[in-house]
Amino acid sequence: MIKIEFWLKKSDTDQGNLEHITISEPKINNTVKMGGFFYVCEVYLSSSKTKNYPIYGNNPVDSLLLASEFIKTHLQVLIGRGYTVGKVENKEH
Repeated sequence: MIKIEFWLKKSDTDQGNLEHITISEPKINNTVKMGGFFYVCEVYLSSSKTKNYPIYGNNPVDSLLLASEFIKTHLQVLIGRGYTVGKVENKEH
C-alpha cells in the first residue's frame, strides 16, 4: 500500500488541512469478465465524497501507472481551483 500525504490550502484562506491519498496494491479482479483477468488498484481520496476509485489495468504495473495518472489529474484539478499543495510525503505501508 502506498500512502501520499500533503497539506492542502485554499490560497484565499489561512486554514490548511492534511489530506491523504492511498493506493492499494494491485489485485486480480475476477468480477470483470471481458477476455481475461484485470488487475485493480483502489485509490482512496480523503477529500472526496466518493471515497474509493477502482483503477483497472491489464497487469499490475499498468494498474499502478493508471492510478498514478489519476492522482496527477486530481492534483492538477485542485491546483486549478486555487489550492496550493505543500509538504508532500510518500510512505509505504
